[in-house]
Amino acid sequence: MRFAHTSSSGRNALVRASAFAAGIALPSLVPGQWPVVLAPLAILGLLPECRRAGLFLLPLVCGVALGVGQRLADPLPDLLAAWEGHGFHAGATPVVIEGRLLDAERVAEGRTAFLVRMRRFELPGRGSSRLRPARPIVLRLTAPTPEDPDIPLPRPGDLVELIARIGPPRTFRNPGAFDYSSYLEARGISLVGTVKSARLIRAIPGGRGTFSALSARARHLLISTLERAAGGREEATVSFLAALLVGERDDLPPAFEDHLIRAGVYHIVALSGFNVALIAGLASVLLRIPPLGPRARRALLAICLLLYWEVARPSGSIARAVLMALLFLCGALLGRRIPGTGAIASASVLILAANPAWSRDAGFQLSFAATLGLLLLVPRVNDRAGRATSVRRDRPLCTVLRWMRTWLLGSLGVSAAALLSTSLVSARHFQTLTPVALVANTFAVPMAGLLLILGLLACLLEPLLHPAAGALISLARVLVDTLDRMTAAVAAPLWCSFSVLPPPVWLVLLGQGAVVLAGFGGARLRRSALLFLALAVAVTTVAGRAPSSAGRLEVIALDVGQGDALLVRFPGGPTMLIDAGGFARSRFDVGARVVAPALRALGLLTIDILAITHAHRDHLGGAVAVLRSFSPGAVWLGRMPGDDAAVASLERAAEKRGISVVFPRRGARIALGGARVEVLNPGPGVESGGPARNDDSLVLRLSFAGRSVLLTGDLESGLEALLVREGRDLRADLLKVGHHGSRTSTSEPFLRQVRPRLGVISVGSSNPWGHPSAEVVDRLIDAGVEVYRTDRDGAVRFTTNGVSPWRPLRLTQDETWTTVGLRRIEERTE
Repeated sequence: MRFAHTSSSGRNALVRASAFAAGIALPSLVPGQWPVVLAPLAILGLLPECRRAGLFLLPLVCGVALGVGQRLADPLPDLLAAWEGHGFHAGATPVVIEGRLLDAERVAEGRTAFLVRMRRFELPGRGSSRLRPARPIVLRLTAPTPEDPDIPLPRPGDLVELIARIGPPRTFRNPGAFDYSSYLEARGISLVGTVKSARLIRAIPGGRGTFSALSARARHLLISTLERAAGGREEATVSFLAALLVGERDDLPPAFEDHLIRAGVYHIVALSGFNVALIAGLASVLLRIPPLGPRARRALLAICLLLYWEVARPSGSIARAVLMALLFLCGALLGRRIPGTGAIASASVLILAANPAWSRDAGFQLSFAATLGLLLLVPRVNDRAGRATSVRRDRPLCTVLRWMRTWLLGSLGVSAAALLSTSLVSARHFQTLTPVALVANTFAVPMAGLLLILGLLACLLEPLLHPAAGALISLARVLVDTLDRMTAAVAAPLWCSFSVLPPPVWLVLLGQGAVVLAGFGGARLRRSALLFLALAVAVTTVAGRAPSSAGRLEVIALDVGQGDALLVRFPGGPTMLIDAGGFARSRFDVGARVVAPALRALGLLTIDILAITHAHRDHLGGAVAVLRSFSPGAVWLGRMPGDDAAVASLERAAEKRGISVVFPRRGARIALGGARVEVLNPGPGVESGGPARNDDSLVLRLSFAGRSVLLTGDLESGLEALLVREGRDLRADLLKVGHHGSRTSTSEPFLRQVRPRLGVISVGSSNPWGHPSAEVVDRLIDAGVEVYRTDRDGAVRFTTNGVSPWRPLRLTQDETWTTVGLRRIEERTE
């Protein structure tokens, strides 16, 4: 049976679109080597026997050309290089910028984010002359929100002048890290920066554009209309409706957002086909009121969808959904039927041709995978459900029950198809699987649909009938509260949503290929494809849950910005995480957003010991999130203040999970996993007498056969001198340089005693303290130490078999549990 959404033309379009996307991604997957991959394929396509391969090869070559061309045509690298030639330091040098304000939104931690299209700029030391970039460049700048509400802020559309410290967006360079720069690039943002005060952003009189930033103004108008309808109350309801309508998710309550994610229904606020279909349906109903012909209604519906696309927050998923809807409408206007697979293929090619950076966007990939699953797998499920339930006529009650059964089976079929087709993509990007989404979608999607309609009606009625709009918001509040409670309930059991190791790219691609085969193939091929997909998901579920032994001592310095997080793998298999990073005065959870993804990408779902050297936030901040995600067997603490709230929170979390808290002290020696751990600091005593100090740091020396590493936390020169005077054995081939390379640590006598060959500094780029000190770096180099820095090198791994010297390796974001396994096999054969 041929289904409505599939055809031979749709299949061919899907193949071409996949080849085009693969071509765009090829230069990124194999940088510098893509010609070696492409040349044999091009030669193969010229052979008479392989002419049919042209279906794949021509769009592949076009994709490569577009991807490479975009990189070569990007003026930003040349611009930054020219700036550096004039003394510009990214993130540090103030730059005067003149440009058009495209959007402004309040974000976390009392700040406001401004999107500015730069027209001219002025560098310090260049006089008053202002230069123009080769092309308009969009910047995302954040500034503290003024506490005084009477201080006016520029509005979208204003021409503004400001002083900011700007630079390229920086991604934490760890395995499994979220690619923030690609995320912004897909949205057209090239540079990021900070403004010291919102007062430094000045609207230029007479510079407001009549038609500038209309989409941002319309979006803000819609949200303010919802707020007026709510009468300044129901903030959680208004924030959810704003997310549902236009993708404004920054104000969602964190607990509610977490419930949606854990229940696997976050897609309802991600602006995808679900939202577009509801908007299109409501617009179709309203367009039936005036006496219009079918062609006029379809044309007006297309205009409505284009306007909605313009007003909503930009994303790959909404672009894909709107383009598919427009293609269907165009086909109807021309009297032609467009297959669903052809529509998704065409929409994807158009999006990637306009901006190849979308190929690396997780939201776009998930939207494509989910839609593909719905188009190819759901028709078969619904066909079976229809045959099973349309057997005979019966009493009205039986008819209703049979209809409900059909609806339930159909809903579960849709949910299962979307879940199966997106599982590997979701596991790759977010390292989680949410089987509970199969059930949660059956109630979350209808409730979200009703809420979206209520939100739109409230916006339409508010200017005319404020009480009616307020009543709709009150009804929406009841539904939002119910949705929150239901998602929290279904996501509570641990098996409903759990962490997994990110699968490799090739397995994700094979999984998507299996979805296509299941949709287009015959019965036997379909069963084989679905079996492969189920096995791939099962392997991803169980991977990394059995303990493994590396046979080597391994130390990995993770890139956590201005902070510390070091992973130690002992030869016998135990693992220890020393510190978990963190930012002072920031709600950004480094433990959950940076450290945890890196640990999973390195093949870990549990750790044996979580050690926190001292109570400063750049070491302790991410500890609770790591403890909750990885359930360590024990927590080791340096000397901690007795009244520190963050320390108390960590101890409570450990007690709740039955995890023992240990206070190792100077002189302790522990055999662990085939290596020896010696505690050099702190001295006796559990609590410090005052606030946290660097000298409270837990200092460990790890030895394996003839090799050793010294991990110093933030120890300063005074206690370094004490350890030297006491005659402690400080010798180490590898040194974790103390206190991020501060001049108050790594003194010359201490360095002479340690005699390291390698040193690693965990430090953030452009940090306000000037770490690492040039004096300390020079001291290390003069001592013959090969220095690695996380701000420049990203995550760095050091390994030794106890005999050979430590071997350093800069890790990449693409390292996963499969490449880790292959690397270990290679190491064992050395």
